[in-house]
Amino acid sequence: MDPMSKALISAHLKAFPIEQRKVLQQLREQIAAELPEAKQVVKYGIPTFVIDGVPIIGFSGYKKHNSIFPYSGSVTSKLKNELAAYQQTKGSIHFPVDKPFPKSLLKKVLKAKFEQLEERHT
Repeated sequence: MDPMSKALISAHLKAFPIEQRKVLQQLREQIAAELPEAKQVVKYGIPTFVIDGVPIIGFSGYKKHNSIFPYSGSVTSKLKNELAAYQQTKGSIHFPVDKPFPKSLLKKVLKAKFEQLEERHT
């Protein structure tokens, strides 16, 4: 991983209050464990995991929520039932600043993202 990008992400996370930072750092570690081949970069101003130049998932924190960005509206529509408890925009899934995003749900989001990428290339 590019040490500069890693430092940029760490600096980005330091801007958040400690409890929120812990939740975001935990999410970062979970994504890194699921996508060991991904590069961590800052894209569109947010920490993002990229594979072969393709943004797979991004995340960040905000004043009233944290967000995951699967870089695809079709991912959230595929997981409509699983994500029903979460506020969403076309490209993001919001979750509380003080509670981790469920690991099992993160795996489903990543699986749906990879399925969507495969559909695009077939």
